[in-house]
Amino acid sequence: MENLVIRLGKRIDTTNYVEVEKDLLKQIAATPHTSLTLDAEELEYIASSGLRVVLKIARMDKKMRIINTDLQVYNIFEMTGFSKIINVEKKPRKIDLSQCTLLGAGSTGAVYRVSPEEIVKVNYNPATEAEMIEEKEKSQAAFVIGVPTAISFDTVDCGEGRKGVVYETIQNSTLGEMLEADPSRCEDMVRAYIKALRSINSIHTDNPVFPSAINFYIDCIEKAKPFYTEEEIAMLQRVVDAMPEGDRLVHGDAHPKNLMLQGDELMWIDMAMVCVGHPIYDIISLACALFLSNDTFAKKLTGMSLANLQRFSEVFIRLYFGVEEEAQVLRYKQMMAQLYMIRGVFSIGFNSPATIQARPRILQMARERFFPNIDSIIATVKELSEIV
Repeated sequence: MENLVIRLGKRIDTTNYVEVEKDLLKQIAATPHTSLTLDAEELEYIASSGLRVVLKIARMDKKMRIINTDLQVYNIFEMTGFSKIINVEKKPRKIDLSQCTLLGAGSTGAVYRVSPEEIVKVNYNPATEAEMIEEKEKSQAAFVIGVPTAISFDTVDCGEGRKGVVYETIQNSTLGEMLEADPSRCEDMVRAYIKALRSINSIHTDNPVFPSAINFYIDCIEKAKPFYTEEEIAMLQRVVDAMPEGDRLVHGDAHPKNLMLQGDELMWIDMAMVCVGHPIYDIISLACALFLSNDTFAKKLTGMSLANLQRFSEVFIRLYFGVEEEAQVLRYKQMMAQLYMIRGVFSIGFNSPATIQARPRILQMARERFFPNIDSIIATVKELSEIV
């Protein structure tokens, strides 16, 4: 069984609502399905009699949604209050990518400049469309509760089955790129980064659009089971058990390339992994970037050369943890290096091209450096959770 999509005609009014209702009920009864969608792409007008038909169907299937409504029809649903009880989606506007400038591309999509004010993140893989919409909803919810982030607008049709989400253009470089251009500003930039990190981590929220950070790692364990032994999976569970719960906002991928300067303010971008939990989760995600050993990959991920990344790392440890003595700085470096391994070892089951390619290296790191030091790693998670 799957989603049943029924296309509506041009009008539903007093002249045809009886026939429309009979036809809808007949199709619904004849087709086993798990969800129901009414496609209103051709619908130009709906009268009150038509609304009653829609309401009757919606009461039969509380998860029913209506898609592709034009502005006039959407306004009818909005003004009558139907959009409060039924999931009604406007017809996405169309964007011609051939008229846009390609800014960057990855394995599942790309980013184009639509205008000086807008960019569009385009999805090439229909299987990840839900994740794209989820990121838009997270961005909107985060903006409303005070996180400085690019405004996310509408979902758009980019042709050839490709969907996209339009975002506000931020007219500047990332924090990592700015530091790479002027390493002498490292301390000022790290201070600005710490301020932005502590600001987002200070926000308490129970908005359900933000998933639990700890559930991310629980899901990772499930995905990792084909690659590790039962004993190794049990050790991963011990790490999760040591991670604290929390209700604070966590970016989830808090490296310097995910902050951009807009005017005088640093703004968070790439909100796909935003969740709720404890600030330790952002420190873990940052550690993944701070302890890279490949210059090419460092520039790709953070915007900084390895030398500047190492400079950023040392200044961050000194300022964030408030330590000055060399022995203390070294100790926190060692603890952060242990956190660096967590994300990689847990992510082995991800099916992105980059993770699949890296699996042999992840497995080697896990068995040579991670699992043999599991007690020390767990102690580090607990200790830093008390500090951050």
